[in-house]
Amino acid sequence: MAFEDLKYAQRNRLEYLDRLFFWNGAATRASLIQQFGISNAQAALDFRAYLKELGDDALIYDATSRQYLAQKGFQRLTGPAATSELLEFFESETRSIYDEFPDLQRSQNVHAFLPLYRAIRAGQSVEIVYQSMRDPEPETRMIAPSRFVSDGVRLHVRAYCFTRKQFRDFIPSRIDLELSFLKSSVAEDVPRDDEWFTWSVLELRPHKRLAASQQRVVRTEFGFTEDVLEIRIRQALEFYTTRRWGLDQEFPRLECLTIKHVPMTKEEIDAN
Repeated sequence: MAFEDLKYAQRNRLEYLDRLFFWNGAATRASLIQQFGISNAQAALDFRAYLKELGDDALIYDATSRQYLAQKGFQRLTGPAATSELLEFFESETRSIYDEFPDLQRSQNVHAFLPLYRAIRAGQSVEIVYQSMRDPEPETRMIAPSRFVSDGVRLHVRAYCFTRKQFRDFIPSRIDLELSFLKSSVAEDVPRDDEWFTWSVLELRPHKRLAASQQRVVRTEFGFTEDVLEIRIRQALEFYTTRRWGLDQEFPRLECLTIKHVPMTKEEIDAN
């Protein structure tokens, strides 16, 4: 990896320079000065260090614009680019070129997580009053929390429910904090979470109803490298994968050819 022998502060500046040349195609010493508040002399040193690492023909200096320009042969020194890097540059734009859709599910009460987290660490079961979306009234349940799970939008807690006699996912924001966590005990007689220790292997492909040109776009969008895209997830997370990839929609872009459930090996279980 480039710049590993440099101190953190300078390495951070050179990595920023690398992103600038990739996304903007140009950079100057003033770019570093403005971003990091360093001196002109330090910016000059950083540029020399970057150019030495980069090699010939990747950049040229344009006297008219007084900046270095990335050429066709430019290759990043810091690994593959990510779209998340764009957010950094959006913030520096003089005009707004970015907005985002409001996330109505982002708000979660941290005070609901604290007793659940402590119960997991202590191996305890706790009593909660929970409002599910299936039942019209809240219900008191004794659960043994085991893990937190993210569906990409919010955190869930996976727990053994002694009322339902099975492992289920609970959304902490649906727990009544005033009535819950008043009772706790050592979690006993909790069975093994077999769905957590089983792989769901999904074989996906662009939906057959799509035109050939649409299928090509879907293959690019979802990162296909072969005819079928194989996804391996925990069986416990299969529902969230189906929802997030849109497999349950009326007109999905992808279709699932097969789902195989494969128990984890002992080595995989120990590592997980």
